[in-house]
Amino acid sequence: MPFEETDGGHDRCMTPLTTPSEQPYQVTSAADILSYVLHTLGFQPAESLVLLTMCGKRVGATLRVDLPANDLDPAEYAAGVCSILASDTSADGALLVLYSTDVWALAAGPPRQDLVSCLSSSLHSVGLELRDGWLVTDTVWRDYFCTDPDCCPWPGYPLESVTDSPLHTELVFRGSSIAQSLTAAVHGDTPQPWADPAQMARRWQDQQDRLGWRWTAAPQFATTLALWDVLLTPPADPGPLDDHDITAHLLASLSSRPLRDAVLVSAALGRETAVSGAAGNGVQRPGRDAPDLPPGGWAVLDLDPGAAAHCPRDTADRRYAREFCDVLIGQHRGQLRWDRVDVAHELFSRLSAVATDEPRVALLTMLGWIEWARGRGSRAHLYLQEALKEMPNYSLAGLLDQVVARGILAEWTRDRELAWRHGTPHAV
Repeated sequence: MPFEETDGGHDRCMTPLTTPSEQPYQVTSAADILSYVLHTLGFQPAESLVLLTMCGKRVGATLRVDLPANDLDPAEYAAGVCSILASDTSADGALLVLYSTDVWALAAGPPRQDLVSCLSSSLHSVGLELRDGWLVTDTVWRDYFCTDPDCCPWPGYPLESVTDSPLHTELVFRGSSIAQSLTAAVHGDTPQPWADPAQMARRWQDQQDRLGWRWTAAPQFATTLALWDVLLTPPADPGPLDDHDITAHLLASLSSRPLRDAVLVSAALGRETAVSGAAGNGVQRPGRDAPDLPPGGWAVLDLDPGAAAHCPRDTADRRYAREFCDVLIGQHRGQLRWDRVDVAHELFSRLSAVATDEPRVALLTMLGWIEWARGRGSRAHLYLQEALKEMPNYSLAGLLDQVVARGILAEWTRDRELAWRHGTPHAV
């Protein structure tokens, strides 16, 4: 079953709980649950199935998938969906929300009954009881399983009752918001250009022409990565980007694919792993030339011009080399530094607003990787498709898009203690 395709395919997005230390929100009604789903996803689903795992009375992970085409085997679809939920080993139940414009003819019963029946059976097979479910159309919502007009009047409750719910009010008060669509949610993360992209292109191209063959030389590699590290270290301070020569240097460095990968690893695991892992994997090469940075870059690093940044490298320790590769392909089994990843998302979004050509495609791909790492494959797919539209032969975007399309999840997204938690409401 393909993964995260929004144009007629199937889409999965696993979102875990927030940190246990956060004050849980009280869910007291079906409208609260539907509001919780919207805030967890961050956008209004369309033609989607949402499943929430339950541990006792506590809500666990949220999974969204595109509804299957009518000619797809519902049993196969249900089995694929439930195989993902099975990774939540603490769960003992599930809730279902069906977002569809399919007509519910009163005499015929709710839409997608074969699918829901298969889902119930598949959930049971992995130890999860389907406890309740709701249908949400473009005008109303109602209980999927209840036909008693006294408690579930026909045709249902207006959608406004979801956004009028106490939980929705509480989440909005705490800064959460909901986009009208997945596309709007993704595009809402991109700021307006804050510099002229054409002028910026001339600046970064000048630096690329000068440094193109030197990016992977150890002194230049470590020093440029140190400059990235300043901007990736929380709390986020975009101040250095006011120096357009620094911005141009960062953009130009993304033309080096080993450096691009190292920036992602640095965001996820820190600069030491990025530098040492790159060395251990042989993507750096020896070099004697002094590193090259814009004048403002030396000031940011507090280094004398021409002095190489410290390279915390021990190539004899193969752990760094393994971690470098494992985190890029989603096989890392430890904790990612999510505070740095969140800063990286903001930084890459900001840079993408003024980037062109390969640096922009690199940034879109890196944003796609971050969303995949977060467990938000829907958003990852959109970023990767945008990258491939601009540069169809960009290999990393193509490979990641295949990973997303095949339903491959990063290992850490399967463990609620390791998975990304930022921005997710915590409900009981």
